[in-house]
Amino acid sequence: MSPSAPHDLERPGTPPVEEIIALAARAEVEDGDPPFSDQTLVDLRRPDGRVRTVLVRAAGGALAGAAVRVRGSGDDDAHLVELVVDPGHRRRGIGSALAATVAGETTGAVRAWAHGGHPGAAVLAARHGLAPVRELHRLLRPLRDATDLPLPAAVPAGFVLRAFEPGRDEQEWLRVNAAAFADHPEQGRMTLEDLREREAEPWFDPTGFLLAVRAEDPRTVAGFHWTKVHAGDGEREPIGEVYAVGVAPEQQGTGLGRALTAAGVNHLARLGLPEVMLYVDGDNTAALRLYERLGFRPWHLDVMYAGTLPA
Repeated sequence: MSPSAPHDLERPGTPPVEEIIALAARAEVEDGDPPFSDQTLVDLRRPDGRVRTVLVRAAGGALAGAAVRVRGSGDDDAHLVELVVDPGHRRRGIGSALAATVAGETTGAVRAWAHGGHPGAAVLAARHGLAPVRELHRLLRPLRDATDLPLPAAVPAGFVLRAFEPGRDEQEWLRVNAAAFADHPEQGRMTLEDLREREAEPWFDPTGFLLAVRAEDPRTVAGFHWTKVHAGDGEREPIGEVYAVGVAPEQQGTGLGRALTAAGVNHLARLGLPEVMLYVDGDNTAALRLYERLGFRPWHLDVMYAGTLPA
């Protein structure tokens, strides 16, 4: 029993992944925001002991809330925390109980995402000494009936676009991704295991994973646009995503990034999707300007909170 709220808490040795994913899906339908990042969902499936979950169940056993803590992978790396409460069980202290439990069982640096930037998340973060340190903007662009599609996607001279080939392009893509996102706290740290786990996801489609290569050297990647399609359901239509666009440092400023972005958006438009979205950091002013010129507009905001929890 939590000391801060009358909820029975579970700390399973093996996370009930499918239950947590189903809970997250219910919350996303209600909020319009996924409560967990893609990397957290990948980490949930790994049997390496880095993930701890705290759960609250409703009467009858249904999952009413879940907090996920991913242990930092380095001496100075922070724990990552995300939590969600079922829409039908909110305003009952479940979120407070989960946050208090995770805080009481964690020491050291912590980062916590509030997807959607909800005011309640700001209150919980402040209660545990966490302050906002990063804003991640989600932008949206219509695709259906858009008069300016296809976007101009001519690549610089000497380059061509081709689809990613699983089993051949992983290491080369990882090289360019690490260089392009050297200062990015998540994307730049992707490993071969991370990539292969995404390749195994139902949404992965290599035809929407576009690589820019030199015409005379098609194995060397100069940039990429990895697109994603979020499946629809009875409540929502499917939506496309600019999942990641990266350009090798020596090719930045050549127009390759803009061409790749446009080519990926055109690909998603040809699939008949109504809209495309993307994430971009609030301090990345160059990318924000580029996406604005390509017709993207502000939609949602995610906020990261960070701090150090005492022993």
